[in-house]
Amino acid sequence: MPQKNLLAGFSFFSNVEPKTLEAIAQKGEVLEFKPQDVIFKVDEPATHFYGLLEGEVDLILIFKDRVLKTDIEYEEAIQATIVDEEKEIIVDTVTDGQVFGWASVVGPSKRTVNAECSQACRVIAIPADELKAMFDKDHTLGYTIMNRLCDIIAKRLRNRTDKLIEAWGEAFDVNSI
Repeated sequence: MPQKNLLAGFSFFSNVEPKTLEAIAQKGEVLEFKPQDVIFKVDEPATHFYGLLEGEVDLILIFKDRVLKTDIEYEEAIQATIVDEEKEIIVDTVTDGQVFGWASVVGPSKRTVNAECSQACRVIAIPADELKAMFDKDHTLGYTIMNRLCDIIAKRLRNRTDKLIEAWGEAFDVNSI
């Protein structure tokens, strides 16, 4: 019995011809991760495009927050310093059958978020340079994939904006911005 293409269940690839989809899948490598494993970090080179076969991956925006820290020994001995604290906001969660790592195919090829497994995960990692070479040879494929990526990028940008507005509202005690 022939093995089912690992990418066949992804709606992202639904308009890709089966033969082409098989060629893409053959370029990929299946990787397994444990909960809390980090698949990639912000600002790292983006070399692979990922499809989540099983599990759940949080896409986390990392930012620095300046916080006033005080140390009080007694009334006259107060030490105050401003320190940078690293904070996280989960801007999206990837589930089975979804793709992530779009920065490997679009833009400056640097990661824009951290990708951390919230559960045990199996992913297919597709080398971005090989995928882009396929787009150069087959412009219809490239257009189809880029069109789908635009939808994902727009959704994630909306999520990121909503989360940032929520965080600002909490930080500045504002009911509506």
